[in-house]
Amino acid sequence: MQKEGFKPDGVSFTGAFTACSHAGLFNEGLHYFDNTKRIHKITPRIEHYGCIVDLYSRAGMLEDALNVIKNMPMKPNEVVVGSLLAACRTNGNISLAERLMKYLYELDPGVDSNYVLLSNICAADGRWDGSSKVRKNMKALGIQKTPGNKSHVDAEHIYSTLELLSFELKLCGYVPENIVRESCEFD
Repeated sequence: MQKEGFKPDGVSFTGAFTACSHAGLFNEGLHYFDNTKRIHKITPRIEHYGCIVDLYSRAGMLEDALNVIKNMPMKPNEVVVGSLLAACRTNGNISLAERLMKYLYELDPGVDSNYVLLSNICAADGRWDGSSKVRKNMKALGIQKTPGNKSHVDAEHIYSTLELLSFELKLCGYVPENIVRESCEFD
């Protein structure tokens, strides 16, 4: 971009940080973050800090990611903290996940996905008591897990399209595998 004479802006850097994070280019991402402030005089916004948290998280450096959150010049939001919480699952860091949950609870106690994620983190580590405790806490607070398959804004349209596709497939002679099994059981 710069070779072509374009001056990067905040959006350009968000894209660069995200690309570095997903490609595992940890040092390059930090280099670009430093350049954002030092060379380009762009004040990093919360989404930039979120990308750096993700960069550290994907590198397995969760405590460093936490330090970024603690030292941000603005109050971290649930997206930034939630990103680190998700990394706790990947890295099996239950103690950090529990600390982050306390903060997320203060931000917005009604977000079901945070509780579900913490419960899953505990369950993945075989801590069924912890998982159960999180689920009981959800119930006590009146928080219910949002069903993933029906929560999409266009769920009704998606399901009607799937029904139409299914109908057209049957017209073409397709027989779903589970129907074949069921009919064979009675032979």
